[in-house]
Amino acid sequence: MSQTKPITKAAIVGCNWGMVHLAALQQSGLELSALVDVDLPRAQSLAQQLNIAHACQSLTQVPEVDLVIIATPAISHMQVIEHFSQQAIICEKPLLGLSANQLPANWPKRLWVNYAFNQLESAQLINRLIQPTQGPVRVQLSSQVNLPLKFNLEQWFLETASHPLSWLLHLLGEPRQLSKQTNEQELKLELACGEHRINIDFTLGGAAGIYHQVRVQQGSQQLQLQGHYIPGQAWRFMPVLLNDEPQNQGEYHESDCWLLANQRSTSLIIKHLQGQLSEAELLAQGGFNPTKALWLEQSLLGEKFNSAS
Repeated sequence: MSQTKPITKAAIVGCNWGMVHLAALQQSGLELSALVDVDLPRAQSLAQQLNIAHACQSLTQVPEVDLVIIATPAISHMQVIEHFSQQAIICEKPLLGLSANQLPANWPKRLWVNYAFNQLESAQLINRLIQPTQGPVRVQLSSQVNLPLKFNLEQWFLETASHPLSWLLHLLGEPRQLSKQTNEQELKLELACGEHRINIDFTLGGAAGIYHQVRVQQGSQQLQLQGHYIPGQAWRFMPVLLNDEPQNQGEYHESDCWLLANQRSTSLIIKHLQGQLSEAELLAQGGFNPTKALWLEQSLLGEKFNSAS
C-alpha cells in the first residue's frame, strides 16, 4: 500500500460543513483534536460540546496532527494546503474553483479531494448498469439551484452541479470542453470524455433548494436519476429508472443520504491513508486526487491543468 504512516489525530479547518466529517473520523478510530474557524466562539463552543482539546482561529495554533480536513471557501484552499503540506489532507471540493490557474509546482503527496456523489447508492446502481467500454454514452445533466448565499453563476456551478458531474467524470473519464454558453442565470456546457458526451444545463433561480436530473443513454438503455434538497429537509433521490422501469425504491434517510455518502467517501480516503487501500483501489472506488479533482475546473474553465499529484 502507498501510505502506512499512522493516522491517529485529525484537525478540521472550517467548522460549518467540516463537522460533517466527524462521524467518519470516529468510525475510523481517529481522534479529532483541533477545530479551526474564523469564528472563534463557534469553534470554542463546538470543542466544548464534543470534548475536543483545541479550538483556534489561526492555522499556526493547530497542534501536531496527522490528518487535516479542509472545509473553507475554495479561494482559501491553496493557502491551507500549503500550510499543512506535510500532513495528510482531505480537502472539500472544488479543489481550487475559479482560481485554478494558480497551481503549485507540486501537490502534497497525501492530498485527496472529497467528491462524494459516487458513494450514493443510486450512483452505485447506475455504475453497475452502464459499461463505458461497451460503446458511447450520452448524458444530459440538468441542475438548478436557489439558495441564499453570495456566489456568482460559475461559483454556484462548482458548488452544486459539480457533485453529479464528478460522478459522471469518474464513470466516463477526463473531460474536454466542446462548447460553453452563459448568461446571468444559465450555463450550458458540452463535454467530451473520449467517445462519450455530457451536455449540462445549469440554472439559477426557481424553487428554493438544489435539483438534479441525470439522463444517461447507452444503446437501447435509458437511465434516469433525479434528486433534490429543500432547505430544512434531507436529500431525497427518486427511484432510478431503466427504460422507465424503477430499479430501486429511491434513496432517502432521515439522517440524510447525502451526509452518509460523504461519510463513506471520507472513510475510504482514511482507509487508503492508513494503508488498507491502495491508491489505485481508491481511485477506482471514486477517490479524487488533485489531477482528477481538477477535471471539474477543467470542465468549466476549458483548460487542461497539468498538475503534479
